[in-house]
Amino acid sequence: MTGYGQPVAVAPLSREDIEKFSLEVRRLLGHQDQQAVNMLRLIEFVLPLALEGFEYEIVEDRELGDAEATTSSTERLIRISTSCYADARAGAPRPQFTLAHELGHLLLHCGKRFEMARGTVQSYADPEWQANYFAGAFLAPASEVKKCRSVREIAARFAISRAAAEVRARTCKMPYAETNKGR
Repeated sequence: MTGYGQPVAVAPLSREDIEKFSLEVRRLLGHQDQQAVNMLRLIEFVLPLALEGFEYEIVEDRELGDAEATTSSTERLIRISTSCYADARAGAPRPQFTLAHELGHLLLHCGKRFEMARGTVQSYADPEWQANYFAGAFLAPASEVKKCRSVREIAARFAISRAAAEVRARTCKMPYAETNKGR
């Protein structure tokens, strides 16, 4: 989320705020903490019933430029590239994070005030950082990540990419996150 190449700032949120919010959303949408979320199923079948006015579109890759998916800042709309959609349908782990990131934008930023920033935006007020943090917390709740013994276990248990599992292990301060990355 940028304003014509200029960074934007949104209302600040702490890691704790986002962890709590993501858990509430997860539970409201019918997911137990220990289970993996199928983001494509959530977007196609759950959100249209649970969130008034929510829509999603599958669009040609070129319409989104370098993005795999985008969220409108004014409408409850997520646009997904055909390649991201195909990968999600095939069960690839990367689109899980991409789609959860867009869900984060939808719930945290859609219709909310943002400001053009001068210079660097602190992470807690950066909409991209917030959406990334939401995605990790939503897909792999901290309490359950802390039960895992490796990055590999996190990735398998929550159907996320190894890279997303590594970041989640670090943010949850798991002892194996920095040493062997769960090998």
